[in-house]
Amino acid sequence: MKPKTRKVASVLVAALTVVGYGLLLWRGPWWLDGTHLREKDLQPADGVVITGFRTMLVALGAGLVAAIGVHYTHRSHKQTDRIFEHTREKDREQAELIREGQVTDRYVEAVKLLGSSNLTERLGGIYALERIMRDSERDHPTIVELLAAFIRERAPLPDESTETPVDYRAPEDIQAALTVLTRRPEHPHHGALLAHTDLRGVRLNGGRLTGLILGGARFDRVTFYDVSMARTNLSNAKFKGANIYGGSFEGAMLFDANFDRAALSTVSMKGANLEAVSLKETFLLGGDMQDVDLGGALMDGTMVTDEVNLPAELLIQAKIMGNCRLPDRYLRDPAVLKRVRECLQESDRERGEGAPEGHS
Repeated sequence: MKPKTRKVASVLVAALTVVGYGLLLWRGPWWLDGTHLREKDLQPADGVVITGFRTMLVALGAGLVAAIGVHYTHRSHKQTDRIFEHTREKDREQAELIREGQVTDRYVEAVKLLGSSNLTERLGGIYALERIMRDSERDHPTIVELLAAFIRERAPLPDESTETPVDYRAPEDIQAALTVLTRRPEHPHHGALLAHTDLRGVRLNGGRLTGLILGGARFDRVTFYDVSMARTNLSNAKFKGANIYGGSFEGAMLFDANFDRAALSTVSMKGANLEAVSLKETFLLGGDMQDVDLGGALMDGTMVTDEVNLPAELLIQAKIMGNCRLPDRYLRDPAVLKRVRECLQESDRERGEGAPEGHS
C-alpha cells in the first residue's frame, strides 16, 4: 500500500472509531438492553444501567487510548534507539577509518626510516614498527614479515669457513630487529622465514623465537637468557661458542645442528630432535633432556653435569667418545660403558681406513 493511501485509510479508520464510540456512549445501553430500558420517563433503575454501561465504556476507551499511547511510545523509543545505534556505528566506522589512516601514515614513515643508510634512522624505523605492531593487531603479520625480510637482506649467511671472534657483536640494527621479534605480542601468525641468516653475536634477554623458521641460521657466540625457542625449526643451525642460560628448546627441530664449544645452562630440551647434532666440547650444565632423540649425535669432549636430566637409555643413542666428562651414574652403567667402547672401536676403524697405505 502506498504511503498516501495508508494515511487516508488510517484517518478514515480513526474517524469511524470515534463516531462508533460516540454512538455506543449514546445508544449503547438501549442496543444492549433495549427491552428493559425506557426511551422516556427514565426511572432510577434505568439510570443505574445506563451509567454503569457508559462508565465501563469510558474505562475501556481510556484503557485503549493508554495502550495505544504505550505502543506508539515504545515504537518511538525503538526508532530512537535504532537511530542512535546507527549514528554510533557510523561514528565508530569513521573513527576506525581515521585511525587506520593514521596507522598507514605511521607505517609508511617507519618503512622509509628502515631503508635509510643512517643507523639511527633505521633503529627508529624498527622501534616505530614495534609500536604499530602493538597498536594494530591487523598489521601484526605484515610487520613480522617486514622485519624478517630486513634481517634476511642485511644479514646474509657468511661463508662457511668464516670464524667468529670471541667478542663478536651483531650489528645494532640486526640486534634491534631480532629483539623486537622476540617480544612481539601473541598472535596466530605463521612462522616468519629467517633461515640461513647471520645472527652471530646477538644478545637476547627473555622473549621468544618460537614458531620462526631458523634452519641453517648461524648463532655463533650468541648470549641468550631465558629465551624460548620451543617448537622452532633450527635444523642445521650453528650455535658454536654460544652461551645459553635458561630458556627452552622443548620440541624444537635441531637435526644436524652444531653446539660445538657452547655452554647450555639449565636449558630445557625436553622432546627436542637432536639427531646428528654436534656436541664437541659442549658444556651441558643442568637442564631437562627427557624424551630427546640423540640418534647419531656426536659427543666428543662433552661435559655433562650431574644436574642434567638425561636417562642413560637416551644417552647411548649418541656417539660417545672416551674424552667426554660424564657423571658417575653413567660411568657405573654397563650400557653406557659398552656404548663408549663401541664408539672408540668405530673411531679407530675409521682412522685406520682413512690412513695412507703403509701407515696403518
